Amino acid sequence: MECQRFQKLVKNWYLQVQDEAMAPARMVAFMEKHLVDCPVCRLDPLVRDEVKRIIAIVQPATKTRKPPEVEAEDEEDIPDLGEGDDAVADSDEAEAEDADEEDEEVLDDDDEEV
Repeated sequence: MECQRFQKLVKNWYLQVQDEAMAPARMVAFMEKHLVDCPVCRLDPLVRDEVKRIIAIVQPATKTRKPPEVEAEDEEDIPDLGEGDDAVADSDEAEAEDADEEDEEVLDDDDEEV
């Protein structure tokens, strides 16, 4: 960077970002604005590369989300809480068994040994 003013501004802005007095995105916006407005920076061929390096240092890493395929696999690992066709079939079988037992008990009560 050939522009001394830009170097001082970047140092000042960076310190403010470190003190959490300025947001990193705001610093990037200030740098971009200076590059457009400053005649010295417009002529400097290497300043854009320097700014890209500074941006990589200043901006926090973005939070990545899991791809949909990974989220679907995670959902498959969650145990079934009794919802679905299997649960209905199991409850129907249990009711049928209970009904059979009640019928047997009724028959036992009606039948007397002779």
